[in-house]
Amino acid sequence: MAFATIQYFSRSLQKATALNIVFPDDPDIPRPWAAFYLLHGLSDDHTIWMRRTSIERYVAGLPLVVVMPDGGRGWYTNAVEGYKYEDDLIQDVVGLIDWTFPVKAERGGRAISGLSMGGYGAVKLGLKHPEMFASVNSHSGAVGHLRDPERARQRSPEFARIFGENPKGGPEDPFAIVDQEVGGGGGGRAGGGGGGGGG
Repeated sequence: MAFATIQYFSRSLQKATALNIVFPDDPDIPRPWAAFYLLHGLSDDHTIWMRRTSIERYVAGLPLVVVMPDGGRGWYTNAVEGYKYEDDLIQDVVGLIDWTFPVKAERGGRAISGLSMGGYGAVKLGLKHPEMFASVNSHSGAVGHLRDPERARQRSPEFARIFGENPKGGPEDPFAIVDQEVGGGGGGRAGGGGGGGGG
């Protein structure tokens, strides 16, 4: 497998940023490849997967690119006041990968996963953009942090700037998204507490 850091200008963020990518370097690996978007947690950045895991070894020989974008401390969300990290991932990063690499530029060729804050991002983005990803996975996802906003504010000083003052049940709340999809109106099967409040 080959490894690269791509520096690009994000139109959504209106700034330069970067991502890491692992991709096949064996000409015998068939194309097009699938794209796996792997999102980091609150206190990390796009380098953590290469520094702390064996991701390159895990995917060796597969017709797959692993895309590790930098989500800052932005919760992969279009902030009420601040950066638009959701748009960066959904528009800028996916668009860049679809255009630059021989990937399946369609739902069936994409998966998204993440750890903690990234697990929240993966679940939320998968729910909000079901046309984009065929598979969604969350590792220790902080999917319940909007259910306890006071605790989340204590752990993440930028919380109110990103989510606003009253995020529970709003458009960034995965439980509310599920309730809306299944017609629960906020009190259905997904309305419980759920995952940790960390990042």
